[in-house]
Order: sequence, then C-alpha cells, then structure tokens
Amino acid sequence: MIKNDKLLFQIFGSLKPKPKMNGLEWAKKYGYLSAENSAITGRFKPYKYQEALLLSGTDEDVAEIWHPKSARVGYTKILNMLVGYHIAESPCPQLMFNPNDKKANEWSKKELKPLLRDMPIVGEKIVRSRQDDTVNFKVYPGGVFESRGGNAAANYAAATAKRVNLDEVDRFPDDVDGEGSPIELAIKRTATFWDSQAIFGSTPTITGISKIEEGFKKTDMCYFYVPCPHCGQFQIINFNNIIWDKEFRQGVLTHLFQTAYLKCIHCEEKILHKSKKNITSQGEWRQTQKFFCCDEWQDPKENNNWDKITDEKYIAESLCKICNKTAEYNRNGRKKRGFHIWAGYSLSPDADWSNIAEVFVEAKDATSRNKMKVFKNVWLGESYEDKTIKLDGDDLYNQREDYTLVSNDAVVLLMTVDTQDTWLAYEIKEWKVGEISRGLVYGNIIGDPMNKSVWEELKKISEQDFQTEDGRIVKVFKIFIDLAGHKTDHVKNFVRGNQDRFVMLKGSSNEPKDNDARPMATLTMPKKGDLPIMWVATTKAKDTIYERLTLKKGDYGYMYYNMNFDLEWFAQLTAEKVVFKLNAKGYMERTYIKRRNRNEAIDLEAYQLAAVRLLQDMELIDLAIPDVE
Repeated sequence: MIKNDKLLFQIFGSLKPKPKMNGLEWAKKYGYLSAENSAITGRFKPYKYQEALLLSGTDEDVAEIWHPKSARVGYTKILNMLVGYHIAESPCPQLMFNPNDKKANEWSKKELKPLLRDMPIVGEKIVRSRQDDTVNFKVYPGGVFESRGGNAAANYAAATAKRVNLDEVDRFPDDVDGEGSPIELAIKRTATFWDSQAIFGSTPTITGISKIEEGFKKTDMCYFYVPCPHCGQFQIINFNNIIWDKEFRQGVLTHLFQTAYLKCIHCEEKILHKSKKNITSQGEWRQTQKFFCCDEWQDPKENNNWDKITDEKYIAESLCKICNKTAEYNRNGRKKRGFHIWAGYSLSPDADWSNIAEVFVEAKDATSRNKMKVFKNVWLGESYEDKTIKLDGDDLYNQREDYTLVSNDAVVLLMTVDTQDTWLAYEIKEWKVGEISRGLVYGNIIGDPMNKSVWEELKKISEQDFQTEDGRIVKVFKIFIDLAGHKTDHVKNFVRGNQDRFVMLKGSSNEPKDNDARPMATLTMPKKGDLPIMWVATTKAKDTIYERLTLKKGDYGYMYYNMNFDLEWFAQLTAEKVVFKLNAKGYMERTYIKRRNRNEAIDLEAYQLAAVRLLQDMELIDLAIPDVE
C-alpha cells in the first residue's frame, strides 16, 4: 500500500504548477530558526555566502552540488530550508542520507521535527493521519521524505527520489556492503527524473581519500571572494593571509592574537576583523576550475576574468582571456556546482580571526597530530594530509653499532615475545633515562607452542645473564608475552606457572588515540582465577616507534641496535604502513597494515615501549630526564 501511495503522490505531483519562488526567496519569506538547533532563534536571514547555495539547490540546471565546508557556516540550516522548500513550494520525493541509522534518526529529531513545527507552511503539508507517519518518513502532496542511514545497501534499494542529500559524506563507507560507492548508489535513486539533484556536504577528512574533496574537484570549484575595504580588489579569505603580531616577553615568544587581521593580497593593507560583516555582505562566488578554450588550458585565478553577477546569474562565471566566452563547463548540459567555505567567513562569535589564530597555534604546538587534523578539517574545511614517516630498512641496518655489553647506566632490561603458530619471536633490550633503548638480542624459538620444549627454551633464554661494561651481572626484569591469536591457552598455562616475571599482553580494541591523554598501556588486575593482562594501544605505540626511528643518535628516545640485528629484523621493523578506515561510529581512524608477511619486529618494539611506559606509570622504574640546575 505504501509503494502505491508513493506512486500516486509522484504522479499527481507531476501535474502541479511550477513554483513561483526560488529557494532564496522562499527561505527569506518562510524560513525559521528553531531553539533546539540554533544559537539565534527567529526569522531566517541568510548570509550573503549562503544565498547561492539556496539558489543552486532549486536550480533545474544544476544536477549536483558538492560542498566541502568547516563547522560554523550554517550548512545544516541551508539543507533544512531546501528540504522545506521541496515539501511546501516545489514538492517532490526526497531522500536524506546520513552516515548511519543513528545519525539519520538524530537528524530527523533535531532538524526535521522542529522545522515542521516552527514553519507552518511546511508542517501543514504533512499527511498526519497515516499509520506510516514516522520520525523518518513523511508523506505530503507531491512526494515523500525519507531519512536513512547511508552505511547499509538495503537503505538505497527500492527507493526513488528527485532529490537526494548526503550529509557528512566523508563518514560514509567507501563500499556499501560490497554493492559500490554510496555516491553512485544515491545518484542511481534519481535516475527516473530528468531534473533530479544530488547534494553532497561534508567536513573533509584525509587527503587522497576524502570523498567531498574528490567530488569538489569535478565541479566548477567556486570560492567566495570579498572586496578589500581599502583598494576594492576582490580576494578569497585565506587563513594563510591572516596575520597577528608576536613578540618576546622575557625570552618567551608571545602571540598577540587580538591583533589578528587579513592582509590584502593586492594592496597589502590590513583588513580588520570588524570589517568582516561588511566585506562578506559584498562578496560573490567565483568559479576557479580550470578550463580549455582557444587552444589552451586556462586558470580563472590567473585570468582574473569573470562574468558579472546578475539577477539571473548568482555565480561569477569564468571567462576566456582571449575570446571572452564563458568556460566550457557552463555551456552545455546540466551543471555540477561546488562551493567551498570555512569558518573565517562566519559571523559566529567563536569564528573571530583572533580565536582561529589561537586554535591554530595550539594545534601546531600540540604533541598530537590529531590537533592539527581537527583544525584543518573543522576550522578550515580542508582535508588533512597525514605526514606518514617513510623508513628504509637498509638505512637502519647500516646504522647499527658494535656493542655486546649492557650500558653501565641502563635502568632496566625487558623482554617481549610475539607468539606465532610455529614459533616464538623475542627481543631483549635495555632502557635508559629519556627512554633511550639499546637492542641486545633478538631471535626465534622454532616449534609449535603446544610443545613443552618451546616454553622451556623461552624460560632459559629469559633467565640468561648479561654483563655490564663495568663487569656487573644483570638479568631481564620482566617478560611481556603476546596473548592474542596464537595458542592462547598455552600462553596462559605457561604464564600462570611463572607469574613472578611473565606478563600477558594484548592489543586493545578500544585503544586511546593520539589525541588521548590516557596511557599507552594499562594493566587489568585479575578477577578470581584470572591473570593480569597489559592492554597495548598498538597504533599509538607504533606511531611513536616510527617517529623515534627518525631521531638523531644521542636524542632522547633514540633506538640503538647492535650487530645481532640482521636485515630481516629491519625489514620486519618497517613492514607496516598507515591507512585510514571508518570505525563503527563513522569516524576516520589511523591504523597499521602489513606490507609483508613477517612483521614481528615492529610488534616486539611496540610491546617494549608499552611495557616501559606501564612500569613507569606503576613507579617500578624511573626513566625521567633529570632537571638541569
């Protein structure tokens, strides 16, 4: 019955007269900001940079809109207005996709429900008497509206719409249940409408895999240009051109954020933040996508030649520098519009240029790379390029040193063990103040861990004597052994009989991220009959290991190796690379994957670092750098 109703509404909806107002006119007349989702409530008054999005969202000549953005630019409000417009003014079937069902439900409750309540022109169109009238499904004359999660292929099936919206598309999976890209699946839902439109909006994530960034590159790539109040020349508000004073105060570099201003790229005069409202009210969207004309590729930014904005044209179109014709992508077929905007244009109180500058400095000075990622994504509306460290195993091999004795100033010797199906891999190393480490020996105990002889050999190796440079005899303090994946019961049985020196470890499935203050390793104390386990934040540990392998000899954290460590060790040490994957909540996470089958070395080093951090947290050892008086 529901499918028949949908068909009837679509058939009769096609007989309606054309709308009298465009999206901008309609939003100005009927738009309302609700208390649940707006800092300022009341009549909706779009900013100048929001107007083109409302116009393009109701333009029959526009097939796709791609909107990479930061926070604080009012994108959700624009989306809400367009949904309302296509219920009340130009009704048609609509699909709204969010990253998952939970987000879809949240959007319906926080955005759609207040919109229907506070904008009577929209709410009165909804057919309320129907049993299938739910928070995510609304019927109105001329169409239906459905809110769905974008992470399940079933949510794209058996759905037809003239308009589809994908919000936060960078949080969607690359492949939906093996059936393809969510972008392609969504666009297919509109195939029966000649004047369909798909809108994709998102905060960008990671360079190279950001869906919104890649989609934006295939559009006319519009940026919002504003005039300089001094010379009148137009330019983009670029964070790189926001400058503030700095000075040394008693030897301390001090940032004077309150002095932040935009430096005009033309006359180099200061454009103060108090001018932002005025210059943005006079701004215009200009196309920047390169185009081919008069036998050459042309860059609109270099041409500096755009058409004039008129009542009919809400975008300044790129013009050929030779023939003065509009760019080829404006001449034929339906358009793909792209709009990039970031917090520097926003009139939100916390988008003051001085505040943005302060957030940047905090991110730049932070030990966590995630701080800068958040700044780039959330404040600038740009993707973050992860500076993955690239290491050469041969180079590390050539940096080995010829030593066999333990340093006189070594604080502790630790051993880590990685369990495999047919062998145990191990490493013993010394640790010194400043977390300087020196590898002493590594090896493999060949044999199935089900065999008693394997464990006897491990125990023998762990109990061997090591001699210091001044002739003292020292032993391994603790041995940390991998529990996960291989011969778990046999590991437990062995450790249960040797609890005085052996500790089980396991990589954490809920590990602290690199912006998290929680420790790299935690120890769960045993319940009755259980054994303690050290949980390792493996991604965080490996990040630190790979950073340390780039240090100079003598630096705190430097990792020394002697001649016992061969080429195979260093091949294993550099065997992994960083990739980004969506977690269950739809957020991008860094993780490591293997580039070769054998990678025990990097695991052993990650366990070593986690173990030494745990022992320091438990105050069993002290590797702190002493204060210099």
